[in-house]
Amino acid sequence: MKRPIARCGRAAGTAAGVLMLLYGCSTPPDKITLLPNPDGTVGTVVVHNGNQTQVIDQAYTRVDVVQGRAIEQTADTPSNVQAHYGDLLAAQPPRPVTFTINFVFDSATQLAPESAQTVEQLKRVLATWPAPHLTVVGHTDLAGSQDFNDRLSMQRAKSVAAFLVKAGIPPEQIETAGRGKREPLVHTADGVPNQANRRAVITIQ
Repeated sequence: MKRPIARCGRAAGTAAGVLMLLYGCSTPPDKITLLPNPDGTVGTVVVHNGNQTQVIDQAYTRVDVVQGRAIEQTADTPSNVQAHYGDLLAAQPPRPVTFTINFVFDSATQLAPESAQTVEQLKRVLATWPAPHLTVVGHTDLAGSQDFNDRLSMQRAKSVAAFLVKAGIPPEQIETAGRGKREPLVHTADGVPNQANRRAVITIQ
């Protein structure tokens, strides 16, 4: 993946957190800072400027890019990034969050007992999430025919969607899909029931 940086260069990489301040091709330079992921892991960003290439893979590394000049790399600090760009970082939308709700065998409406706590966590997140968009994907275990499980998985997704609507989420902000037994969480032989595979996965973004 390559991302244009004005007309001065390009940044490409797998990092989830990249802070880019782009000013065009005159002074001051474009600034690119690599931020860590919420779990502390760090991706990689490749910065191109003309025939120059610079790889950054350390958290809070910053590069300054000016057309026709060498790419300058410096080490920044979390406190400095927060002090200078706190408002910009705070304006970012929340990262997607995923919840998994399990169902009892052959049911599209009866939740497995262990899912009650997950439902409560889901409610708390939705109560504070600004303008959420939700994707609900239903799944089944490998017991039963493909056609039956396709219908069951979609029914599970729609059952969760109906619950979300009752919780105050507008229907147009919810997408549903059913994957049948195509994407088991636990791989078993065909025809083998498994509780972990009877589920609906809700992604909030």
